[in-house]
Amino acid sequence: MEFDMNTEKKRNTGLIIGIIAAVIVVIGAAVAVFFAGRALGSKPELRLQAACAKMAVEMAQYGSSLSEKIHYEALNEAWDTGAIHLNTDVSVTITDGETTNAEFSVDALFNESRKKGNYHVGVGMYGFQVPFADLAATSDTLYVSLPQFLKNTYRVELTNLGEKFNDSEWAELLETTLPEDYSVAFFQRQENNSEGASQELVSILRKSEAVIKENTTFENIKNKEMGRTGVRVTVAKDAVNQYMEALEQDILESEFYEVYMDGLMERAGDATEAARVKELCDELIEFATAMRLRTDYVLDFYFDEKGRIVNISSPADMETEDGALMAVDVSFSGEERALDIIEGGVYVKNGAQITHLGMERNASVSETVYQEDIRVLWQTDDHKEDITFSYANDFDKEDLSYDMELLADVPEGKLFFAADGEFTDIQENGGYTLRVNNASVAVDDEELCYLSAVIELEPSDEEPEIPTESVDLLDMSMQDIQKMVYEALASIRNFSYD
Repeated sequence: MEFDMNTEKKRNTGLIIGIIAAVIVVIGAAVAVFFAGRALGSKPELRLQAACAKMAVEMAQYGSSLSEKIHYEALNEAWDTGAIHLNTDVSVTITDGETTNAEFSVDALFNESRKKGNYHVGVGMYGFQVPFADLAATSDTLYVSLPQFLKNTYRVELTNLGEKFNDSEWAELLETTLPEDYSVAFFQRQENNSEGASQELVSILRKSEAVIKENTTFENIKNKEMGRTGVRVTVAKDAVNQYMEALEQDILESEFYEVYMDGLMERAGDATEAARVKELCDELIEFATAMRLRTDYVLDFYFDEKGRIVNISSPADMETEDGALMAVDVSFSGEERALDIIEGGVYVKNGAQITHLGMERNASVSETVYQEDIRVLWQTDDHKEDITFSYANDFDKEDLSYDMELLADVPEGKLFFAADGEFTDIQENGGYTLRVNNASVAVDDEELCYLSAVIELEPSDEEPEIPTESVDLLDMSMQDIQKMVYEALASIRNFSYD
């Protein structure tokens, strides 16, 4: 791919074209998937089918060891139908100048199906914790108790929160208001059906695939320089454009998208915010499917002597109707598994700007260890706005221990997170404990803090209890508010003296 690298950057255009390029790659992968299962009787199709099957076998070897040990199905069933106990204990040490330790814990018992929960919050320092707050919640009411400071339990009704808050003494006291239709709803968890959602999404992607199938050709190719043979897949540009146009409507009109949007909009605080969320998502779908090609979509799949796919690339730049040029070049060069080492991505030229959306992966897997190192790169020709996300993890499949690192390097700064720990106390009912033994957070190469945590999750036979007596916080008079404040201040003084 020959691009002039001495170019002037166009920031927003690069982002737009990069997203479109990602869609192009998805279409290319979809083409391979469409035909991987079709034995059409001609050699190129069968060679590609066999190579895709080998790739699928390799991918299966990276399956999660956690899913083999932790009983997620039992846990999800309990989460959907019964009570769950979640206990989180975190210790954070801040290393900015003076070393300061803070601890907090949340002991939660909640039932999603009955829409209620209890949450006991503790705070402390250097190994000493005291109860701080007891919270309880239903779908439309939050109860707050601060036993160390106030004798009463207070409640806030959430259904008409904006209207009630604006009519309360708190609005005047805090000199602020909320949108009149502002509300909050707890326990709006979507049904845990990721498999069904994935199947429906695949159905949407394949709904208009006939036009792709009818306008795709295969031919055997040979690259003398590489010394490899392969299969060239060509999809007529008009078929791709027609598919992309239909895909937008298929997504926007699907039940999958409707259910997904309903879930997002229910989390919005008011009607204005909900409408804004809907509009933004619709625009993203419209934008992601807006690409139209001026040239045919062509990808070459090269194989090694074992019949594995070792390179996917475009033999020539593909051009969109708006004049952008795109190229794909991804290599799979692992020895035991081709997918162990991946390098490459999508290159886009729009006007004078060049953008590269790339991926680098090094992985290995055995009966005892799974190691993985992944980098996702967003690069421009002047490198002023480069972005790097990386993830590395050494996972022991026997004792379920991990040693991981995460890095986000963006123009505004660098964030680094490292942690090691293990999964323990695995139960038949789906319960388990996640331990974070040592973790640290650094910003711009300076350590901000380090922490440890224990997170226990398990089904429970107990049920959350909702307070029977409470004071409506938003119905309080100014005198009541003053009394509450004085009571809290007195408790703080007494607590300090003790």
